[in-house]
Amino acid sequence: EGVWVTGVDPGSKAAERDIAPGDTIGEAAQKRVSSPADIARRAEELKKQGRNTILFLVADPSGELRFVALPLDE
Repeated sequence: EGVWVTGVDPGSKAAERDIAPGDTIGEAAQKRVSSPADIARRAEELKKQGRNTILFLVADPSGELRFVALPLDE
């Protein structure tokens, strides 16, 4: 379950933080996500709260979990 990463722009903050195709985003700001729309909604909620970053729980293809913080302006 989660959102499967199919592509990452080279040079982006996501690429700098080693998010890669094949990874799965399971949570955005401590809430489970199952679609890109879920992530977009969560990002908008955080922006309205005045936040400037979002924390993702990311699993690589082997299932290893890590947290990745990304700016909301990208």
